[in-house]
Amino acid sequence: MSRYTFNPKIDPGRDRKRRMAIGALAFAVVFLVGLALFIIGIRGLGGNSLASSGQTTPTRFAVVVTIYAPNVTPQAAGTSSPAGSEPQATSQGSTAPSSTSVAPTNGATATAASNANPLGAFPGLADFRCPSPHAAPTGFGYGIQSNWPVGDIGYWNTIMAERLKLNWTKAQVRWKDFQPDPNDYSKAQTNWQLLDAFTADANKKGLNILFGIIDAPPWSRSTIKPDKTGPPDDFSLAAKFFEKVIARYKGCVQAVEVWNEMNIDREWTTPSGAIAGADYVKFLKAVVPSIRAVDPGILVVMGALAPTGFSAPGQSEDDFAYMDQFVAAGGPALVDCIGVHLNGYNMPPDKDWNEGYNNPAAKFRGPFDNPNHSWSFKSTLYGYYQRTSKPQCVTEFGWASMQNLGVPGNPPGFEFALDNTEQQQADWIVQGFKMMRDAGFVKFGIVFNLDYIQKIGQKPNEARGDPATYSIIRPDGAPRPAFDAIANMPKP
Repeated sequence: MSRYTFNPKIDPGRDRKRRMAIGALAFAVVFLVGLALFIIGIRGLGGNSLASSGQTTPTRFAVVVTIYAPNVTPQAAGTSSPAGSEPQATSQGSTAPSSTSVAPTNGATATAASNANPLGAFPGLADFRCPSPHAAPTGFGYGIQSNWPVGDIGYWNTIMAERLKLNWTKAQVRWKDFQPDPNDYSKAQTNWQLLDAFTADANKKGLNILFGIIDAPPWSRSTIKPDKTGPPDDFSLAAKFFEKVIARYKGCVQAVEVWNEMNIDREWTTPSGAIAGADYVKFLKAVVPSIRAVDPGILVVMGALAPTGFSAPGQSEDDFAYMDQFVAAGGPALVDCIGVHLNGYNMPPDKDWNEGYNNPAAKFRGPFDNPNHSWSFKSTLYGYYQRTSKPQCVTEFGWASMQNLGVPGNPPGFEFALDNTEQQQADWIVQGFKMMRDAGFVKFGIVFNLDYIQKIGQKPNEARGDPATYSIIRPDGAPRPAFDAIANMPKP
C-alpha cells in the first residue's frame, strides 16, 4: 500500500505537482548518497588493492571474511570450518574463529583432472589439479605463516608473495577437522574445499607450501583430555590420512612436517602417558613410507620440538634430551630435515645461552637469572644440528612484542613480550634470516606470523592471545616495522 492517500479536498493538479517535486528531490538525495557511497567504496578498494596501489606497503590490512571454495554451490551459514566447533590451539596457542559462509572461487580452482591420484579423491568433491607442480627449491627459503582458513585467502597469499616477496608459507592441517568421521569424508567437504583453494592459489602465486599435519580426531584416540591433542592409538590410521593429503596435493606441497612439538603433552597425549623420542620414531616408521610411496620428492620434516628446556614426567621433555632419544632410536634416517621452533623470547638471535648476555632492564628474567639453551635462538639451532647432522627446517620463528597493540599487560606466560620493542622484533627477524642462511645447513625459515592478531578472536593480553604478539601487523591492520623490514631485506 502507498504511504500516501488521495485527499479529495486538495486540488489534484497542485497535488500532482507537489508529488513530482517531492519525488525529484528524493531521487536527487538517493542519487547523491549512492554516488558518495560508491566513491568511498572505490577509494577503499583502491587503498587495499594490491594490484592498483603504488605504495611499497599498504597502510593497513582489513580482514575480509570471504571463503573461497572451488566448484561448489554456496552452502548455508553454519557449516563447519577448519577451526572446528571449539577454539583449537596451535603450537603457540592460537585459535581461529569459525567461518560461516562459502563463496565461489576467485581464480584458485581445483578442477577434475585425468592425472589426479585416486588416493586423494573424495566422493562428491572435484579432483584437485595443481596449477604449477614443482619440487622444493634447493636454495635457502624465506617464509611466513598466515592463519590461512580465516579471511580472504587470495588476498593474504598475495601479501606474502608480492608484498613481502617471500617464497614459502606454512599451513597447519588439523586432521580432526578433515576426517571427523572415520568413514565419511563428506562431513568435512567444506574444509577440503578451503584447503583446495588455499593450496592452488598459493601455488599459482609462487609460494612453496609446507603442510604441518597434526591433531588426530577423537574417534582415533582412547585418551582424551581437555586442551590436549595427540596421535591416534593406531599409527597406521595416521599413515592413511597422510597418504590421502599428500596424494591429493602432490606437486603443490613441497614439504610436510610430521606432527608438532611431540615433547609436550599438549601435542602428544597417548594411552601410555609417556613422552619419548623413541615413540615418535615408531610413529615416523608407520607414516613416512606412505608419504614417500605417494610423493618421493616431497621434503619430509621432523615435527619441530617445543624448546622447553625442562623435563617433567608425562608433561614435558627437555628438547635436547628428546632429540638425543630421537637420534638414538634412528630417527634422523627417516626424515630429510629436522623441524625447529625458535621462540626468540627477549634475546637477540646471535646470543648463546651461556655467553653471559644480560639485559638489566628486562622485566622477564628467565634467560638471565636461569640460563638455559632453550632461551637462545642460536643455541637451539646449532644444538639440534650438532646432535643430528641433518639439515634444519625452521618451521616457526619470531619475537613477541606488546608495543602498539592497544592493550596493557601481556598474555599469561608471555611476560617477555613486554621487553621487546617493535623495532627489535623487526631487526631480530632480519638478523635471524641472515644467520640461518649463512649457517649453510638450514633449508628455510618461516616467520610466525603475519596476521593472527586480526584472526584469532582473542586480544593480545588475553589467554590464548599470545600469537597476536608475534604478528607483523597491528590490530588495525597497519604494518609493524617487521613487515617493511621483511619486505625490503635482501633475499639471495
